[in-house]
Amino acid sequence: MADIKEIILRSQIAPLGAPKKPDAQKASGSTASFDAILRDAEIKVSKHATKRLDTRQIDLAKMDQEQLKSAIETLEKKGARDSLVLMGDLAFIINVPSKTLVTAISKEQMKEQVFTNIDSTILVAPKE
Repeated sequence: MADIKEIILRSQIAPLGAPKKPDAQKASGSTASFDAILRDAEIKVSKHATKRLDTRQIDLAKMDQEQLKSAIETLEKKGARDSLVLMGDLAFIINVPSKTLVTAISKEQMKEQVFTNIDSTILVAPKE
């Protein structure tokens, strides 16, 4: 069963440098900067997460990217696999072993949401 989950997860991962469809480039300016930030952090972004970042207009600053990277490193040390990262008004589901951003949720979408299939949660304090 774990092998099937791994295959499904890998099939949904898009390389950060992959060319985008023309429609996606016109619709979103935030994903390009988000992809550039995550490329430096060596964090993969699933196709699902890319769609969510676009539709929810989530754009992370360099400081946010460093906090996300630090959170993943902490989770990795603790042996986490699928984690919820709460950072300010944003929530991210991360597959820790593959360092893949699975989805992103803004404050508006968090109301009455249930997060399933996670084994850990980390709260990241906002930097000032």
